[in-house]
Amino acid sequence: MKIECLDEIKTGWMTWEEIQPYKEQLIDLELELMIQYHYPDWDIPRSYPEQKVCELEQHIKNGNTFFWGAVSRGMLMGYYWAYTAPFINKKRWCLRSVIFRKECQGMGLGGMAIREGLQKAKSIGCDEAVTEYVPVNTNAARVYEKAGYEISRIEVVKKLEDKEMSEEKTKEKKVLGG
Repeated sequence: MKIECLDEIKTGWMTWEEIQPYKEQLIDLELELMIQYHYPDWDIPRSYPEQKVCELEQHIKNGNTFFWGAVSRGMLMGYYWAYTAPFINKKRWCLRSVIFRKECQGMGLGGMAIREGLQKAKSIGCDEAVTEYVPVNTNAARVYEKAGYEISRIEVVKKLEDKEMSEEKTKEKKVLGG
């Protein structure tokens, strides 16, 4: 489906009842986001994002999670999903995920969603907004930087593989005389 202009897309904060008709599309988009941008070399079962989407209903009803969607002609074109959380002595607005279908990319929806999210965060008393993204996602980096986000911390990950762990234990035994 080719989207010609923003006038064809309805955007805004959604309740669970408004999200429900798009639940399967939301699960598919979450899975696409995880595979494309976060874990391309993992075999992620659809049940994982399905579980997260099912949890979304309760989180929204608890009042600490917010979902801004873009809908056109019965299709969820993309979304911005955030939640609030305490962090030391601050109330944080945590952007969990944002994704838009390819046919909507370049239309400014990502920037619009982030601006709406930051406005919502301020309106409910958040002190700061945080998110994370993978380095290969240069589009996200550009959008976040334009919105005023600054790099604060960098996550580093060490994969703990069985083979490597066995080799390290063997080395330890040799050093210890075992």
